[in-house]
Amino acid sequence: MLNVTDYIKMLLKKKKWTNTRLCQEINKIEELLGDSRTTNQNITNYLNGYHSIRPKWLVKVEKALNLPQGFLVNMVEQPATKEAKRELKDLMKKVGDIK
Repeated sequence: MLNVTDYIKMLLKKKKWTNTRLCQEINKIEELLGDSRTTNQNITNYLNGYHSIRPKWLVKVEKALNLPQGFLVNMVEQPATKEAKRELKDLMKKVGDIK
């Protein structure tokens, strides 16, 4: 079975995007959300398994890659606590509202 990082890598290859391009697109989203910006190194670390993939990060990746909301998020383990679930839901709504 294909894991989420392999799937993202496959999409990047299909779109002919580099990690830098993905980083730029995620940073556009983070700027609109008022979040801290990510780095190209962070993208590389996520995709090579050095950072654990969290649903909150995947929400931004989905938007950057123009995927349906929840597409990648549903490929990983969901948050366990009520607060974390609420935070994810709130982020999904904020990102979904971005045009």
